Amino acid sequence: MAFLKDVESEELRELVKSCFKEINSLKEQLNEENKDIKTNEAVKNVLIQNENQNSNLTTRINELTDEVNKKETLLKEKDLQLQEKDTQLKEKDLIINEFDSKINLQKDDMDLEYKNQIDDLKNTIEDQTKEIELLRSVSTNPTEQSEKELKLELNRLKEENEELRNSSSQTEINQLRTVIDRQTEELKEIPVLKNQLTIEVTGRDQKIKTYEEEIESLKQQLSLSEDSDLRQKLESKDNEIEGLKNTISDLENEVKELKDKEETPDDNEIAQLKSEITSLKEENEVLKISSGNVSSDNMSTLIEDFTNKSNELIEVKSELQKVKDLNKINEFKITELKNENAKLKDSVNTDDTPVQSDDSVNEKINSLKQQLLEKEDLIQSKDEEIKTLKDNIESAEDVSKELDDEEELNELKQSLANKTQEYDTLQLDLVEKDATIKSFQQQYETLENKNNELQEDYDKINEELNQLKEKTNEQNLEITNLTMDDETNSNKIKELENILSDKEQEIASLKLQIDSIDIDSKSSEESSDLQDELKETKKQLYEKDAEYDKLKLKYNQLRKSSTKQIDDLNKNMADFLNSNEKLRTENEYLDKTLNDKNILINKLEQEKTSMDLLIKEKDASYDKLKEESFSVKKYNENQIAKLKEEVQVKSDKVAALPQKIELKNIEIAQLNKLLKTSENESSSKTETIKELRNNIQVSQEEIKQLKDQMAKNSLLNDDNLKAKDDEIFKLTERFGKESSEKDQEIAKLNSLLNQRKYKIDELNETINSLKKDVVLLNNQLEDSSAKYSQSESIILSKDDTISKQDELLLDLNKQIERYENKLQLKDDDIDDLNSSLSNKDSVIESLKTEIFDSNNKLKELDVLSSELVAKDKVINNLNSELTSKEVEIKENRDALLSSTARIEELKDLLERKNKDLDDHKKLLVEKNDELDKLKDLQPRIHALELEKADLKSDYEKQITSLKADLQKAEILRENNEKLEQEISRLNEVINNKEIQLDDMSKYKGYFNAMISKPLPGLTSFQSQIYHLLPDAQSASELYDYLISLGFSELEKESFAKTLKALEKRGFCQRARDGDRIIWVKNPIEIEE
Repeated sequence: MAFLKDVESEELRELVKSCFKEINSLKEQLNEENKDIKTNEAVKNVLIQNENQNSNLTTRINELTDEVNKKETLLKEKDLQLQEKDTQLKEKDLIINEFDSKINLQKDDMDLEYKNQIDDLKNTIEDQTKEIELLRSVSTNPTEQSEKELKLELNRLKEENEELRNSSSQTEINQLRTVIDRQTEELKEIPVLKNQLTIEVTGRDQKIKTYEEEIESLKQQLSLSEDSDLRQKLESKDNEIEGLKNTISDLENEVKELKDKEETPDDNEIAQLKSEITSLKEENEVLKISSGNVSSDNMSTLIEDFTNKSNELIEVKSELQKVKDLNKINEFKITELKNENAKLKDSVNTDDTPVQSDDSVNEKINSLKQQLLEKEDLIQSKDEEIKTLKDNIESAEDVSKELDDEEELNELKQSLANKTQEYDTLQLDLVEKDATIKSFQQQYETLENKNNELQEDYDKINEELNQLKEKTNEQNLEITNLTMDDETNSNKIKELENILSDKEQEIASLKLQIDSIDIDSKSSEESSDLQDELKETKKQLYEKDAEYDKLKLKYNQLRKSSTKQIDDLNKNMADFLNSNEKLRTENEYLDKTLNDKNILINKLEQEKTSMDLLIKEKDASYDKLKEESFSVKKYNENQIAKLKEEVQVKSDKVAALPQKIELKNIEIAQLNKLLKTSENESSSKTETIKELRNNIQVSQEEIKQLKDQMAKNSLLNDDNLKAKDDEIFKLTERFGKESSEKDQEIAKLNSLLNQRKYKIDELNETINSLKKDVVLLNNQLEDSSAKYSQSESIILSKDDTISKQDELLLDLNKQIERYENKLQLKDDDIDDLNSSLSNKDSVIESLKTEIFDSNNKLKELDVLSSELVAKDKVINNLNSELTSKEVEIKENRDALLSSTARIEELKDLLERKNKDLDDHKKLLVEKNDELDKLKDLQPRIHALELEKADLKSDYEKQITSLKADLQKAEILRENNEKLEQEISRLNEVINNKEIQLDDMSKYKGYFNAMISKPLPGLTSFQSQIYHLLPDAQSASELYDYLISLGFSELEKESFAKTLKALEKRGFCQRARDGDRIIWVKNPIEIEE
């Protein structure tokens, strides 16, 4: 306070002292408020994070429920779409079959019509050519030579007739028929394979369009090609016929002229010879026609075989595409199995579920094995069919070599070459299928490896459960250790209190010393040594204050932590003792009930052994009935196969009848021709003709009778087959319905399990995502705190640069460091609170484990109750006793549920679940009546009951966890509302403090001006006024400014004197601004 010596008035001195005091008090208030602001900001950030987490959790839960509902609706819609697609596929298959049958019928009809027309035209042309040659020979030669030539022709015709008879032996016909029979048998095997493959057909929508387009293009090509070829042939043949008719008419005229000229006595012999020649010609023509018909029949059969083979190739292609589709389906199944394995890894939480999932995976693997074996058998059968088709093609090629028409042979060869190429492509496809099968086997091996890995994971999870149990025991030991640590903490607190009292005494003595030093300083103001001592004592005071604050903080921390720990331990111990007492009483009660139950169970086990014997006897009888039913099935199947073979034989005979009828018709036509010739020759042959007609009528009647008998036999066989099929269908329907009902129940339960597992997985994923968000927010907080600390350091550095010479700023920096220590202490308090919260969480987790153990006990009781219910169903006499025991079990459950407050809140839900279980029990009673008929399904139902118990326990766990989360969310909401109110209040305080800081920054400048050393040649008052005055203002404005600062007793005369003194010494000078005079400050360099 040495600078106050130069101040002339005592009032100014008192003003400066009061300003200093107010400044110090404001600094202390600012420091305290900065502490509160920082702590409030940290709390605010934590609360904002909690609010964000709670809001995110609630929104996430709502989104998950909405997504689950949407997925369920989508699944239902997709099931309906699948059903519609199946019906559409079936309809399209029927349409394709109808098109194929129509096309085949149209082709056969057209081919037969064209072939018959061509044969008729050929026969007429041959007859006309022969007659023309004969007439020419008769007209040119004389009678004697004609007789010789006629005899030679007769001999020649006889020889040709014999040669034709020998050549037209039935060996070739029999060979062709054997080939055709083989092909028909092979074709009969193809529909069986078709029926097997059509069951597994999927995805034909795209192929149907291509087939329809191909059919239309083939129809157009056939119509165009056949019409154009036949028209050309018919036109050429018509032209030839017209020319021949003209020649015949000319020759007939010449013959008439010759007959008129030549009238010899040998006319009768010539007529006889002519009649013999005509008869021989007719026989020859008949033989040629028969041989031509045979060749045409062979051609027609070959063409039909060719068309059939082409159809078979198309069918084989379709079957290969079906196999491709099946492979795709198997790939989808494999991917689904992989997904299920991944889900099973996540859902392996209990001891029962992994075993069931492994069983399901093994079942699926076995089914895939069976499917692979079936595919290999199908491929082998396809290879055999391809070999048979190749053999048939080779035989058809051998037969085609014997044909006379070169054009048809070339066409057949081209078509056969195309078919061989198609067969080669099919073989390549089969090789690719073998490769795909190998890949499937590799995938199967990988699935087996994954199964083994899952089992290893299951073992690891069991080990982890054992480790958790050990950790719970260790935590109990830690709780006991904490109780021991309380005493040590109380001793430490006492020691710290003693240290604090000592420090307070030292501070009081130091304050007395400072007061004495202040008194001495007044007496010796000019001594600089005392000022140094004052500064050192002030520094020591600040250091002692800092130490005092640190010790206070430690004391408060220890006191708070110790009191909280003691309270928590007392509460935990009280809760623990209460829970132990409850559990002891419950355990005693349960032990009594278990003893009673064990006695009942022993009785029931004895009765169970007797019932098991009865069940074994019934199972043996059921197995016998099964074997008998299988034997009956096999016998029926054999009979059906025999009947089918007989039907096939009869159908072959029926198919052969039209050929026989055609032969008969040919013979009838020949006989009609002979009758016409014989009627012209003589009337004696009329009787033979009548006899032949009678024979024809008799043969026709016999044919009709044979047809009727065949129809009757076929009807009887069809009726027998239908009756057998009806019986088999009824049996299969019975077994199918019963198995389908059980499979539907199992599928429903499995779908529920999968849905719950999906939901649990999704909730776990959301929790993990929320944890990640929390980590990110913490990182952001750390970054913001780092930025805040950087900004503070920048501010401090600027303050240091501005006020390096000021010793008070050093004191302020020390105070700031002290406050930083206090902030660190607050951070330590927060860390301690977090650690206490983590300890509480660990205690809560231990309590959860205890609750989990109690839930396991509940599960065991549920299992016992399910066993009791199962035995009640078998033994109707013990229904009353078991109902009473179930009531006791319910009471035990209620007693166990009353152990914790959370479980009390879920009583209503458990009652609902119990009602559902009662409903399920009623349904199970109804189902058990049906299970008496089919006892093979008992282990499956037992497994389903175990799955239901597991589901129940899972639902209870989920409900408890959700309730706890909801309670926490409500508590956090309440805390957040309170904290928001505090934050709004603190924001208002911060705004007020910022206004105060702005004001204080001005006072700081004034204070620095007041504290600064006097300028050379000036008094301290004059130098203070120089520093305080603004620049470029009039004297009246400067005077008003000083009065506003607090110089209320300053007179104008003294102020004018000071301005003149400043002007003399060169610190100020006058200047003119318009009409008024302004005082301008001269810049002066200050020596540091």
